Amino acid sequence: MHLFRRARIPIACLPSPLDRPGSGDSPIEPWRECDVLVDGSLIAQVRDSAEPAGAPAGTRVTDLGGLLVFPGVLEVHTHLDKCHTWDRAPGIHGDFWESNAVLRADSVHWDEEDVYRRADFGLRSAWAHGTCALRTHLDTNLRTGAGAHAALSRLRREWAGRIHIQTVSLFAFADFFGGGADHILNLTAEHGATAIGGFPQPNPDLPRQLDSIMAAAKEIGVGLDLHVDESGLAEAECLRATAEAVLRNEFPYPVACGHNCSLSVQPPERARETIALVKEAGIGIISLPLANIHLQGRTRAPAPPGTFGTPRTPQWRGLTLIHEFIDAGVTVACGGDNVRDAFIGWGDFDPIEVYVESVRLAHLDSRLAFSPSVVTTGPAAIMGLPVHGRVAPGSPADMIVFSVRRLYSLLARPSTPRRLIHGEEFREAKLPDFDEQAGWPGP
Repeated sequence: MHLFRRARIPIACLPSPLDRPGSGDSPIEPWRECDVLVDGSLIAQVRDSAEPAGAPAGTRVTDLGGLLVFPGVLEVHTHLDKCHTWDRAPGIHGDFWESNAVLRADSVHWDEEDVYRRADFGLRSAWAHGTCALRTHLDTNLRTGAGAHAALSRLRREWAGRIHIQTVSLFAFADFFGGGADHILNLTAEHGATAIGGFPQPNPDLPRQLDSIMAAAKEIGVGLDLHVDESGLAEAECLRATAEAVLRNEFPYPVACGHNCSLSVQPPERARETIALVKEAGIGIISLPLANIHLQGRTRAPAPPGTFGTPRTPQWRGLTLIHEFIDAGVTVACGGDNVRDAFIGWGDFDPIEVYVESVRLAHLDSRLAFSPSVVTTGPAAIMGLPVHGRVAPGSPADMIVFSVRRLYSLLARPSTPRRLIHGEEFREAKLPDFDEQAGWPGP
């Protein structure tokens, strides 16, 4: 056993009654100093450090001295099959559809070894940052998907006990209803994907399409994790249609919807009605602040066909109504989305970066006690991993120890050094070197 004393843990990540602030606690430093007893790979006990100290005979003791400690963090929405393709297929103009076309062209190279090599680099980065669980979408259609699913099946086995990996079969509705459904569903079942996840587009046939996809998901016993309304179009209401379909079909498996950007430009009353439907349907909401801030609202001056005009300052950014969802009691999480591909040329599979930027961009400083949940308990609930993202008895003994003592110090300096605990030991946190990629085969 190993007792880690005086760890300052965000109250959002603690069990009851430790998750309630004390009368003298600061609202801008919502943590509690605790002693955490680890037995093997699990947390055995958590108690307030003010309580009398004590541990079983032979227990090792490490005094953390009041350093800030997070549980292992979760990446709820990313794309390991696309990551680290920037050097060979950059999306230098940044428009969503241009980036999508660049990646579609590059996907001819996404065989099992290519995806395995890039995804493994991504997982090593995630592990070095303190990630304990990750959900990745994999493009799945008649042309691509087999290699990615095979690669992630290998990686799931190899990373077992370190990062819990979930996969989602991502597809265009046109591919699913254009003859690819059996192929998509077979890959999903064969490789143990957690969910299927298309990206619906507004059209009069959308309710029937959603009914069909839910029937297919029921048949193979998986949930849904959809990309919806990733635009600034007020008329895009695929989130609303999804909630209505869940209720209409009494869909029994978990449903998550990522992006949901257009909700923020819809009339307030209409948005409130949609949020109420989402709550009733039990849908988890995933915001992708870094990617959507980067991609949405891009405009250029007029230019001749085939050329790009001068960039213009964005007037709208792609955040969904995070606070309104929270107020409605909807489960909310934030994810990193794309990493070093044509959609966004940076990122490093670091949920702490996602957390800090989400606080800044979505004004989660006004809900600071809640805020750590967007990369801990929120994604854990959406991913069906209720003991993850917590420092609580029975949770995995994965923790991140930051070399600061206050939450606002971490928010001020996201580059703060961190040490990682896995089981009863501190573990190495070594990031892979980008120079490795220089030796990778080209397209």
